Amino acid sequence: MEGEKAMSKGIEIIDVGGVNCYLLEADDGFVLIDTGFSAKCMFLDEVLKKALNKPGEVPKKLKLVILTHGDSDHAGNCKFLRENYGVKIAVHFEDSMMVENGDMSWNRKSKPDKISFTFRLVTLAFGKNSVFDTFKPDIYLQDGQNLAEFGLSAKVIHLPGHSKGSIGVLTNEGDLFCGDLIYNLKTLTKVYIN
Repeated sequence: MEGEKAMSKGIEIIDVGGVNCYLLEADDGFVLIDTGFSAKCMFLDEVLKKALNKPGEVPKKLKLVILTHGDSDHAGNCKFLRENYGVKIAVHFEDSMMVENGDMSWNRKSKPDKISFTFRLVTLAFGKNSVFDTFKPDIYLQDGQNLAEFGLSAKVIHLPGHSKGSIGVLTNEGDLFCGDLIYNLKTLTKVYIN
């Protein structure tokens, strides 16, 4: 495709079954964007251990988990990661009660789009509090927030729509990470802003 750019170096895509997580190299460690469903924690744990403890290198630290929004398929492994890696969890304040209460319908539009409506039906089928372990975020993100304090050359972009607290992470290299902005189950879709 004309104008398409390759993904920047230092980004690992982790497919945890229907959701991609992204492990980004930061100063002296890594930042993880999204975590997948809680049922995938052992797979995610294996991938993280390999990335953080590469042979011949000084072990690195998982410095931060950033959630693009509070849905259980993106936040499901947060409690596990906090308990096992001592990592801080960051989410936009508009989605904080989703992860604190386990209620994926909290703060959603009264007339959701078709995908959000379908997700609501699935959530109701499983029970709103049974999908993942709830937790209180350590950091509440805001639009334009610089992520340099976590060793990441990037900023937060507030993208309300799918949820009121949906965000993107835009790196200085032009890579944009956003969850559920574009639905694509089989192929990876990249979104870049110039």
